Amino acid sequence: MSRGWLAFMWAVIGAVVGQLLGAALAGQVPFLNYHLPLGMAPATLDLNFLVVTFGISFKLTIAGAIGLVLALWLALR
Repeated sequence: MSRGWLAFMWAVIGAVVGQLLGAALAGQVPFLNYHLPLGMAPATLDLNFLVVTFGISFKLTIAGAIGLVLALWLALR
């Protein structure tokens, strides 16, 4: 597996673990769960015989960003 894919997988895992920790610790440390919604609203292309819907959204919290950065640092050092 190439180093780029491995770093990408570490980044995803770090972001997910960070999101989970941020949600778990939201009662004690509420600023970890603040989020910034990123993405675009769904857009539909209707060609009468084919309907395609495009859209993507991310909810990046502070804890998720910390987990993402830590995981990338560990993967790339």
